[in-house]
Amino acid sequence: MKVLFSVLLLLTSGIAFASTYQDFNTCTAFDCKKSTDASLSEKEWHQVQALFKGVNNASDERRQVKQAIALLEVLVGNKTGTWRDLALNQIPSEKAGQLDCKAEATNTTTYLGLLEQDGLLKWHSVRSYVVRDRFWLVPHWTGVIEDQTTGIKYSVDSWFRKNGEPPTVVTLERWLNKK
Repeated sequence: MKVLFSVLLLLTSGIAFASTYQDFNTCTAFDCKKSTDASLSEKEWHQVQALFKGVNNASDERRQVKQAIALLEVLVGNKTGTWRDLALNQIPSEKAGQLDCKAEATNTTTYLGLLEQDGLLKWHSVRSYVVRDRFWLVPHWTGVIEDQTTGIKYSVDSWFRKNGEPPTVVTLERWLNKK
């Protein structure tokens, strides 16, 4: 299906994942203009790991990815101030802890990378985040995972909901077509 009025831009610089859940960087402001180093305790990371016990297929894994991203937003947000992040873009954009879609996509991709590095993703691979409508007034970014069996890519978009609520996960094609 042809994507109308959208430009798919895969970042060619590759994905730079954090080394461990104990040492990673996270965006704390619009356009990722501010970021900070963050870490999770072993106890916190075990909460994340527990979400993936008993996952038997790609569909189950996507559901758990949603829960893991929500939990990571809470755990990290409590340490970085992004617990204040509301859904969508809020004005003024300088409001402490408020993120835009680019910062959300960056953080989501970092969190997905942590999941992948720990071996929690058995059915999906993390891909570079993607932008639609890049050359229009309001581009929009999202994190991406790819089903290893089908090759179908999925948008993992936390921008539509406030901090700690599960992100929207739909096929990347659907996301690009704004459905």
